[in-house]
Amino acid sequence: MTEFGKELRKLRIDRGEILKDMADKYGVTSSYLSAIECGKRSIPEKMIPWLKEEYGLTGAQVRRLEEARDRSLQEVSIQFDGVSDEQRDVALKFARTFKDLTPEQTKAIEEFLNKKGAF
Repeated sequence: MTEFGKELRKLRIDRGEILKDMADKYGVTSSYLSAIECGKRSIPEKMIPWLKEEYGLTGAQVRRLEEARDRSLQEVSIQFDGVSDEQRDVALKFARTFKDLTPEQTKAIEEFLNKKGAF
């Protein structure tokens, strides 16, 4: 089970719902929602905003779900529409080399992105 799946299941159980209850509300089958919880299906982009609205989640609860989602991702896609060639090249270089970053380099990049308001 993914970290997001654990958070989703906790949210559901804390509200006394079985899998079918939440699946029906979200408009999917129980097996599809179970697959999201178990990490066998990708997390729909609209799921967290829907959870926020449907369950009246606080900002902290939404952030916890977003962080769990981010840690659960196995792959990320980037849309290059409207970006410069230089931005595209940097993103692709980063994708090819990020596994080789030292902890210090990773920390420096994170600090830079935090200053830019990316997180």
